[in-house]
Amino acid sequence: MRTNKIHLAKSLLFGAITYSLFSTALEFYNIAWGTGNSLGDFSLKWGVLFSGFSLFLTFILLIIWFLLWRPQVLESLIDSLVSMRDRLGFLRYCIAIAILVLPVWFLRYSIWGLVFTGTYFRAFIWMLIVVGLAILLSKTNTLISWNALLLSALLSSVAFVITSTYSNVSAYPFNLFWSDGNRIWDYSIMFGRELYNYPADQSIEAYISLGRQFLWGLPFLLPKSSILFNRFWSALVLSFPYALFGWLTFRSKKDNRKQWLALGLWTFLFLSQGPIYTPLLLSAMLVALAWARPLWLAIPLVLVAGFYAQFSRISWLVAPAMWIGILELSDISMQKSWLPLKKWIRVVTLTFSGLAGGFFIPAIIKSIQSNTLENPAAAITYSLNQPLLWYRLLPNETYSPGIILGLLIAIGPLVILLLKQKILISVWQKIGIALAMLAFLAVGLVASTKIGGGNNLHNLDMFLIGMVFLVAIAWKSGGSEWLSRSERAPLWIKTTLLLFLIIPAYPFLQNLRPRLSLTSAQISQIEVLTDSTVSSMPSNEEVQQYLEYISSSVESADKQGEVLFIDGRQLLTFEYVPKVRLVPEYEKKQMMDQAMSSNASYFAPYYQDLAAQRFSLIVSEPLKIPIKEEGVFSEEGDAWTKWVAAPTLCFYEPIETFKPVHIQLLVPRAEPLDCSDYLITP
Repeated sequence: MRTNKIHLAKSLLFGAITYSLFSTALEFYNIAWGTGNSLGDFSLKWGVLFSGFSLFLTFILLIIWFLLWRPQVLESLIDSLVSMRDRLGFLRYCIAIAILVLPVWFLRYSIWGLVFTGTYFRAFIWMLIVVGLAILLSKTNTLISWNALLLSALLSSVAFVITSTYSNVSAYPFNLFWSDGNRIWDYSIMFGRELYNYPADQSIEAYISLGRQFLWGLPFLLPKSSILFNRFWSALVLSFPYALFGWLTFRSKKDNRKQWLALGLWTFLFLSQGPIYTPLLLSAMLVALAWARPLWLAIPLVLVAGFYAQFSRISWLVAPAMWIGILELSDISMQKSWLPLKKWIRVVTLTFSGLAGGFFIPAIIKSIQSNTLENPAAAITYSLNQPLLWYRLLPNETYSPGIILGLLIAIGPLVILLLKQKILISVWQKIGIALAMLAFLAVGLVASTKIGGGNNLHNLDMFLIGMVFLVAIAWKSGGSEWLSRSERAPLWIKTTLLLFLIIPAYPFLQNLRPRLSLTSAQISQIEVLTDSTVSSMPSNEEVQQYLEYISSSVESADKQGEVLFIDGRQLLTFEYVPKVRLVPEYEKKQMMDQAMSSNASYFAPYYQDLAAQRFSLIVSEPLKIPIKEEGVFSEEGDAWTKWVAAPTLCFYEPIETFKPVHIQLLVPRAEPLDCSDYLITP
């Protein structure tokens, strides 16, 4: 009976691998087909490449068949490979680095990353990386050891996520994504106010919390900060603290440094699925440091964590209190089903400290210095006037798996492993921890349905960090020893462990694309190979031409009146345009947020300014009037059209639209239209 089950499992595995390799070959075929007629519908080059690739896949399938059913046939080959690997010495680590780096370069920095976008082909590349690394990193007499396989999966996943995280590090002066440039402008206000031509006795309000503004604004303390360095700093802030949080959380007095390092990297992978805003992570780090520390140290740490959390976003203010409650509750050994009084006092004291940091300290400071600590986070709370789009919990165009399925995929392997690991705490402790986690989950799910959100899992940030804390609890309750013995675990547990490392990185691998300025010949080549249109970044010469035109237009318009930068404010920050008088109001992100709230009172002054032709020039993203009704962020786009694009185009008209850099210049209409509907007092 057992033999039949093993044979069935092998057959199913071989069938799945065969299907995957066939699908990989089919994706390559679709690329190579139609390139010429030297070999049927193939050019000579692509016909040879496809034939060679097909033979390579067939060879791999043959090797897998022998490994499953005739492993003895390959024993001499495996022994030779092990011997060859051992003779390489230090060189094998150099080869391992090359195996890790070259495929990433191929997909992210060469034009072939625009061609080889298929799911199966990229998964095949990943498989080759993992197997190649595992062979080179194994130190036993076997070709691939279990620990080396886990390490290879971890390192390759980290490589994909880091590459994606740093993909926006560029000196490109225009927006790389919707809020890119204006975010940098926000960050500059705290420490770089002198960059702008604005009265010193008047405040400039950035539409961002002080916690984020402080952290991301640190580069503006430098004498000369470039857009390249700011984007690098942003990527660093969105990567290193993730791992640092893991290393602080999984600290241990035991000699298990390798596990500790690996768990920090896994934390980086897991939280990147959000992603998680770093200010919340900094609060979580303070909570991790407070865990199991003496009260004289733990109390101030949790106080500061609570204060900084609400300082950064008002909806985070209870998170540190709940996290420390979960951690401290898990540390208590129950006595006859009740909590020891001393431990109970500790849990309550630290939980109250977190709440005090979030609720009471800000109130005390505000009463002392009412005008000094004015936190814009209060203005960026979830507005009750903004609709909740419940359908985004399910698969949709904005986020294809939907929030619920996306979350299940993200945490599924982790939940299975946590359930497998028996944590030695009582039922009542488990209930308390579960209630806290359910509260985080409920808040995150509701927040994800708010218009403007639901395109990823970032609103589940408190819940995801809570999951990391649960892993830390399990790790300290015997999980470390269990992981060390995982080589002897059943196959399904091993598979779950691999998924635990691979799933967080999969979306990043799929989305890796080069951002290149392509020649017409390269565009033509890619379109032939992919049978689809391809977009190209503008060349340096084109970028310079756009900058010169915009700069000249801004300088001329400043002599006639005010210049409003709805978008593209980074052009002011880094002096790509003259230092004209700053108009801080009517910033794109704030306008979008108010549009999603249908806030007529906010827009009334804007419409009056448009009617009075207050602005001699408006710099914006290209404005369009058509209503989308469906598609990615359709509700948000329609709100923008209704409240911003349509009124602006009624009073103003475009004089230039630079689509390659997503910039439009608008001036008052020479022949005014009837825009009286926008001037009705709300």
